[in-house]
Amino acid sequence: MIKAVIFDMDGVIVDTEYYYQKRRAAFMNELGYSLDGIDLQCFIGENFRSLWPVIEPRVDISLNELEAKYQDYKARHPLYYKEALYPEVKSLIQKLYQQGFKLAVASSSTMKDIERCLIDNQLISYFDVVLSGESFVKTKPNPAIYECAIQKLGIKKEEAMVLEDSEVGISAAKSAGICTVAYHNPFYHLNQSEADYVIEQHMELMNLIELQQEK
Repeated sequence: MIKAVIFDMDGVIVDTEYYYQKRRAAFMNELGYSLDGIDLQCFIGENFRSLWPVIEPRVDISLNELEAKYQDYKARHPLYYKEALYPEVKSLIQKLYQQGFKLAVASSSTMKDIERCLIDNQLISYFDVVLSGESFVKTKPNPAIYECAIQKLGIKKEEAMVLEDSEVGISAAKSAGICTVAYHNPFYHLNQSEADYVIEQHMELMNLIELQQEK
């Protein structure tokens, strides 16, 4: 019996991945560095710090300084979450909430960005739990964030379903032992083979929940 749905944010609630890639590249260019030759799609679902092992040999400043400069750059180049919201996702969240499902967000983004996204799109009141990868020593594909979500929701892993998109996110949810649904956006070439199900429209999730309830 499914009692809760855990949402990733980027690529699931909002279509932000392309914007993130462009912003990171523009930030590095502003500092006089380059991300040329790095396949940024490999880092979809991860935060900017995940790029540091490949960035470090290219820069002559500390990673702490680089992070501080990036936070300033983000403040000067904000993402407009209202424009990035997927068309069906608000209706899906509202329907799940109205039917009594517990809802959570488990995202690799900063808590500041997650809260801004949810507040800007008037979604924050629907979620019982909101988790950021910055609160964990290891983020996705490590399962810790999803294990924590299950604990805070007060349910068993068999009673939850995760909606993800990236390979690292799907791997994290599956490692946590949770039924995982991949949202497929044809603009991104993501490996979603590990997911239990793949959907192309957000509202398809309701049908999958019904199937799970019948088992």
